[in-house]
Amino acid sequence: MKKILMVPLDERPCNYRFPQIMPKADYALEMVPMSLMGLKKRPADRDGIAAWLRREAKAADILIVALDTLVYGGLIPSRLHFRTREELSARVDLLRELRAANPSLRIYAFMTVMRCPRFSNGDEEPDYYWECGADIHKFGRFTHREQLGLLTEEEAAEFEAVKARIPADALADYTSRRAVNVDVLCHALTLAEDGTVAGFIVPQDDSAPFGFTSMDRQKVRAFLKAHGLELKVPVYPAADDTGMTMLARAVNEMRGEVPKIYVYYASHHGPFVVPSFEDRTVDATVKCQIAAAGCRRVYSLAECDILLAVNIGAEMIYEGTFAAMTRAYDVERSLPEYIDFIKYALAENKVVAVADVAYPTHNDLELAEFLRDEGLLLKIHAYAGWNTSSNTLGTVICESSLYLAGGDDEGNKYFLLHRYYDDVGYCSHARTWTDIHAVPENGCTVFELDGERGKCVQAAKGEIVRYMREHFPALAAQVEDIEVTSPWNRTFEIDLMLKLRPNRS
Repeated sequence: MKKILMVPLDERPCNYRFPQIMPKADYALEMVPMSLMGLKKRPADRDGIAAWLRREAKAADILIVALDTLVYGGLIPSRLHFRTREELSARVDLLRELRAANPSLRIYAFMTVMRCPRFSNGDEEPDYYWECGADIHKFGRFTHREQLGLLTEEEAAEFEAVKARIPADALADYTSRRAVNVDVLCHALTLAEDGTVAGFIVPQDDSAPFGFTSMDRQKVRAFLKAHGLELKVPVYPAADDTGMTMLARAVNEMRGEVPKIYVYYASHHGPFVVPSFEDRTVDATVKCQIAAAGCRRVYSLAECDILLAVNIGAEMIYEGTFAAMTRAYDVERSLPEYIDFIKYALAENKVVAVADVAYPTHNDLELAEFLRDEGLLLKIHAYAGWNTSSNTLGTVICESSLYLAGGDDEGNKYFLLHRYYDDVGYCSHARTWTDIHAVPENGCTVFELDGERGKCVQAAKGEIVRYMREHFPALAAQVEDIEVTSPWNRTFEIDLMLKLRPNRS
């Protein structure tokens, strides 16, 4: 059995726990100890992680490493540091040392392009983002459009107003850090050039067609082109799913297999939708996600191993704009036909992965109810509907690839139930309920609860249990109890563990 080490992007469940509870194949996964990981804005113990790697990598077969953690201490610390290019680049070079000590070690690495949120919220950004975050985003967008000759007169006038509003020291801090991070990322890409790593991915964290992130992406793409790496290093919207994508790729390459995936959309217009927080159509990202996971896209059900069934309407519907659903979802999308095709694929003995990307940050309850009513919730082999479109895609591609590799029915059932309780029970219902009821009743805010196991979290747990028992009783019958915590002491995400009832199918 192969030994795989992983240094995740941060300590959140999507990065630290999901890879561990995926269906099992012929490998043993060992995560860097949680005691060495950081906590949101507090960086991980980078020296401790380096020492752990030097010790454990000597006897490992595969290493999957988020360079954001090794270099900066995590995803959020990468947006907050005051380190020099030289110091940070030296952290990258540890991978060369590990490979020299164990030449048979296959290393898979990834490093993100820093995001630039469009809202004024400093929960995950520098503190000044609470005051001028939206203007920093606009500054990047207008700068990019000006460079491309696309700036309108109206935008030019707003651009001048934005420049006047942003504190000079905040903008200098923000832009200088971005410049350092891009330089360090380009240095890290030399690991792909000299063969130190077997695979490298550059995920774009929360991107948009115009702005700082897109300009940084252009710099990275120019570096890849100059060094002949364009075919070796994919660059696409992603972040919290990338560890799972790398796990799928490592296992596929370990087995010498290239799973074939056929993609099917609930709407004919679906492939052309640009999801929120991303800079391209969903189909362009799907192509990158499939290839990055060591799979191959095919164009018929007959030749595929996996059906990737993508639930999306004719356009992206954002919070507060659900009135537009009538056209985009009820007219231009056919869930009955989509469900029927899933049934057909199952009858043809295909592994079926359902990527529910109809809405940002939560699942489509209508789809979940259809899957429930047709008895398909535990017959399909992968499901996700959380956060960004890319997060969901990376999750289901990994789960379906690992199930194909190992045939782990029990492990797969656990992960499916985990996704339904998290994506359906919490993200699409209990999170909003908690925000409206438990948070104000306990004198908290959605960004600061009364502890990771406090009254707000316990109220959320109770609501998840109630909702799943009432609306998804067949799933609830499989689950004896759940444990819920809030790792970042906020309502946006939870850490959820299930205790399943024994001897139930």
